[in-house]
Amino acid sequence: MPATTTIEVIDTAVKIGLGGAITLIGTLLVTKLNHSHDHSKEKGKRHYDALESVGADVEEITHVSLRYWALIIEWVRNHSQGLDLTDKRKEELEKTKDDLFDSFKSLTVAESKLLLLGLDEPAKLLRAYGEYLKSMRRNCYYEKESLTEQTMNEVREELLKKREVLFSSLSAAYKNGL
Repeated sequence: MPATTTIEVIDTAVKIGLGGAITLIGTLLVTKLNHSHDHSKEKGKRHYDALESVGADVEEITHVSLRYWALIIEWVRNHSQGLDLTDKRKEELEKTKDDLFDSFKSLTVAESKLLLLGLDEPAKLLRAYGEYLKSMRRNCYYEKESLTEQTMNEVREELLKKREVLFSSLSAAYKNGL
């Protein structure tokens, strides 16, 4: 009997040891898979957050640009009737010009985010959008005698078209994920 007891003890020890080893290996595999999944999930979240941030930056500068456009077209309309902007509107125009200038920093940051994400096409479209806004600011300004309402409307249409193309590209990058 003592031989059977020794064999039973060894058998039980092997079973317990094997069970522990299987549990340990299973726990390590599950932990590794969970860590990998969490990392992938976090990377995706950062990707989407960056794209949303770029979209918000573009919308902010678009808003300021359209406010600038509205003030300039108001001046064009008034000028065609022999009037000028009120002092309050001139102050608003000056503030809007400053806001527009300051918004370009956000546009540069947005472009760098796109480049970091490897999204070259949206980055190029964003740069072209910024160049167009710069051109608008340089060519459409207060007291420029040659400005017409038609010219200003064409500028607005082009601005909105470039914005739409940019957002289509951002949307595709958003849908495609990583």
